[in-house]
Amino acid sequence: MKRSSYHHGDLKNSIIRSCHKLLQKKGASDFSLREVATLSGVSHAAVYRHFQDKEEVLEILASIGFDRLGSLQKKVPQNIKDPDGYFVKLGLVYIQFAIKNPNYYRLMFQTKRIKESNILKRSKLKSYAILVRGCRFYLKTKRRNEKHRSFALMAWSLVHGYSNLCIETDFPDTESKALKKTKAEMAEDILRFSI
Repeated sequence: MKRSSYHHGDLKNSIIRSCHKLLQKKGASDFSLREVATLSGVSHAAVYRHFQDKEEVLEILASIGFDRLGSLQKKVPQNIKDPDGYFVKLGLVYIQFAIKNPNYYRLMFQTKRIKESNILKRSKLKSYAILVRGCRFYLKTKRRNEKHRSFALMAWSLVHGYSNLCIETDFPDTESKALKKTKAEMAEDILRFSI
């Protein structure tokens, strides 16, 4: 078996990187920890010294996905002069993340778990908190009286639904041809219509 180079004590991160590569190529249900071990250049047993099972690995990957999404949304600068533009950009970042990372997106949002780890719960809450704060900023800047948490749920439902359509169906593609717009332009339209 070919051993990959990793620093002593960094095997856990090496395994996570291998899982990331496999998740990008395949869906979460389509790779095994045996494949992860092979890609990491270690024995199958070595993986189990760091992770209880595949579900633990998948939860860590989902957590990484939420952290990356939150980090991208955090980079959208709040703009007092153009709050509509800010709101639209915040939503577009979500949709672009989903389209570019469909396997991560499915793992993050379409995998039901009976009991989640604290790491995954924290990552989810941090990611959602960025959206809630963004909606609070938007409503305050626009001097609107809606409850920001309800508005955030509406915004999330909107981008989540459109993202699912893009990933799971051909509908956005057929509509974009009919409307002579890209999927991104259609996404911007629906976000602007919502406000």
